[in-house]
Amino acid sequence: MRQSWGKWFLTDVKRAIKDYAMIAPGDRVAVGLSGGKDSMALLYILSYLRDYSHLSFSLEAILVDAGWAPVDYSRVANFCAERRVPLHIVRHPIAAVIAAKGEKSACSLCAKLRVGLLNSRAKALGCQRVALGHHLDDVIETFFLNLIFAGSLRTFRPAVYLDRIGLHLIRPLSYVPERVLSSLVTQAGIPVLPAVCPYAGRTQRAAMKEIVGFIAERYPEFRRRFRTALENVSFNDLWYQRGGKAAKRPAGAGASALGEDDL
Repeated sequence: MRQSWGKWFLTDVKRAIKDYAMIAPGDRVAVGLSGGKDSMALLYILSYLRDYSHLSFSLEAILVDAGWAPVDYSRVANFCAERRVPLHIVRHPIAAVIAAKGEKSACSLCAKLRVGLLNSRAKALGCQRVALGHHLDDVIETFFLNLIFAGSLRTFRPAVYLDRIGLHLIRPLSYVPERVLSSLVTQAGIPVLPAVCPYAGRTQRAAMKEIVGFIAERYPEFRRRFRTALENVSFNDLWYQRGGKAAKRPAGAGASALGEDDL
């Protein structure tokens, strides 16, 4: 294993996998591909760990074509073949469904449909885990989205069990900043497809990315400190919780009833 890669990003990926027991021996892991840099970097990293680490697992790649525009997937197919990862392309007219419904929350509906198709194919392939390419910046941006637009302190977890369908959803890149993945894609020559979604760059998440960039430019340790903060929550200093599952007054003065599902 390349020593520089260990310091650069592999240590964080392996730590996330260990901290959240993301992969068990003999697991078949489905990687959700979009063709973007994050999911392609995830496939590259997991295939590297499959070949050169103590982890024992197999990989499948699943790409959901939403039908926004014709796309040539030959570069992705060749990349998967080079990494010895079977590629499964699931085509579904998600774009047409959104257009027919006149859906205002197009991104939300698209995400739900894509996840459903991804999970269904993963189950059909006999996978126990579905790996997504969300990174540390996504974690932070999701926190700000919830803070500003929903008035809640929460973000997604690195790993969660979806009991209704019997799949583990894992995010091995949760500790890795986006800029590291961008550098990896460039240095390793990982192919990336251009975005064809008409909503790309026009969402509320894009605005949150600007906010995170603004703060990190002034405080270079911001991303690392934010990650530390998620693991160092002072529940006693949070307020009494009024809604959701935690709507009971906690024992002890000032104690918060925020649970794991709220973070």
